[in-house]
Amino acid sequence: MAASLAHPSVAESRQFMQKWTEEGLTILGPCPPHLKQDTIKVPLPDGTTSRSIVVWPADTTNDTRKRPLVVVFHGGGWVIGGPEFVLSPARGYASLLGAIVVCPTYKYAPEEPFPAPMHSAYDIVAWLSHPENLNEGPLRNTNIEFDPSQGIILSGVSAGANLSAVVAGISAADAVDKSSKLTEGRAVIEHPVTGVFLSIPLLFHESNLPAKYASIWTSRVEHADAPVVSAEALEVTDSRLKPDYHSPWFSPINLDLAKIAGHHAPRVYFQAGQRDILRDDAVVYAKVLEEKGVAETRIDIIQNIDHAGWCTIPHPDTHSDEMRIKSLDGMAWLLGKEWDKSSELPY
Repeated sequence: MAASLAHPSVAESRQFMQKWTEEGLTILGPCPPHLKQDTIKVPLPDGTTSRSIVVWPADTTNDTRKRPLVVVFHGGGWVIGGPEFVLSPARGYASLLGAIVVCPTYKYAPEEPFPAPMHSAYDIVAWLSHPENLNEGPLRNTNIEFDPSQGIILSGVSAGANLSAVVAGISAADAVDKSSKLTEGRAVIEHPVTGVFLSIPLLFHESNLPAKYASIWTSRVEHADAPVVSAEALEVTDSRLKPDYHSPWFSPINLDLAKIAGHHAPRVYFQAGQRDILRDDAVVYAKVLEEKGVAETRIDIIQNIDHAGWCTIPHPDTHSDEMRIKSLDGMAWLLGKEWDKSSELPY
């Protein structure tokens, strides 16, 4: 979820989002005893690091528990936000689905415009895909172990969903062509991504939208004046990101999707708001993936909400029972798991 960026400066937007997130963290509270939480620094190729929060189930037994990895990229128009923004769902996935969850920072525009946010997201996933980096790091001596055979899920909200879609696509393209120039000079993602969770993603621009889907890509006009993200706000965001709309690093729609079928994550879950300007980005990309034979998809269009996904900020739409239940259902489907629906829903 991204606050409207149409009028505030970058500094003002960041300050506002930090304050709003802190209000949510107060409600969320400290890490509960049935979970463990740590902050690590993921090394990036340029010598900088990604401050990343790791959450995992506490285990008091002496047996090693092999767990899947879920990476959750926060939203904020590639400009604002931080890992705390998605700490709420991260704890939910760790608690109710038994996952190891990592919430990273990444490169932010306008200081580091396109494709820096996407490149850094890829580099983070590449590092995390090597099990020893977590197992010999924050998980050392915990009896919890990241096992890639249990699953690697890329997840995100808004701009974070874009990052997850892009990294999943690039990773699949790299698996098809090991000499691909898309990832030249970058570390490879060691184990395949098994699922992708895209909440309110931005994936299209009018210039890269396949013509056959124009008749169903209507939310950009229908909800151009939406209160959270408007057409004007998207223009401001674009002016800061400075994307190449035709690059695979902007959207996987720019890949040869038929070619990567069989190498892409086999399941993709979508979530969209009925009144969101970006609603039909999810609708169209789900159709494309199905028609190209790339992935099995599921989509939930949540009625009567704008640009909102499950996150830490204290807004009714981000913490409705429907939002949290559908998010847990979607993640469970990607992981091939069930969750205890008699449990109290996490914040």
